[in-house]
Amino acid sequence: EAMAAEARKWGVQMLSHDDVTPAMRDEYRRLGAHIAEFPMNWETAEAAAAARDYIVLGSPNVVRGGSHNGAISAEEAIRRGQCQILASDYYYPAPLQAALALVRKGALNMEDAWNLVSGSPARAAGLEDRGSLGPGKRADIILLPEEKSRPCLVMSGGRIVYREG
Repeated sequence: EAMAAEARKWGVQMLSHDDVTPAMRDEYRRLGAHIAEFPMNWETAEAAAAARDYIVLGSPNVVRGGSHNGAISAEEAIRRGQCQILASDYYYPAPLQAALALVRKGALNMEDAWNLVSGSPARAAGLEDRGSLGPGKRADIILLPEEKSRPCLVMSGGRIVYREG
């Protein structure tokens, strides 16, 4: 309670992790955690979605075709509208791979798939100055040719930090 109160006082976004029941999710929400990271079953994910919490699932879950520990399918949650954020989890290349897989499978268009790994996480964290391109926003840019699954150019802080070849 005290830690959550201090986080709320300073505007720190809080999230829960591996919620196993709607009641557990409700308790974290009561403390001010409006981000549900890895709800473990459909009942809990549905409760989080009904409360309009941000739901985070793992990009590796999409890439692998399912959860490694028997939890819900991230792709199915996305198709149900019960996932707004994809996290890299334990494998940092997974967000790009997951976005491309969702597009390839027809689950989302590229703009909506990329929003899961950029815009939506920034909004959930309260970082309104990033996550999308626009005037006055901080932006890192990744150029990804349509026929490739690897970036050919990456800019960060206005500088080229990677260029293919």
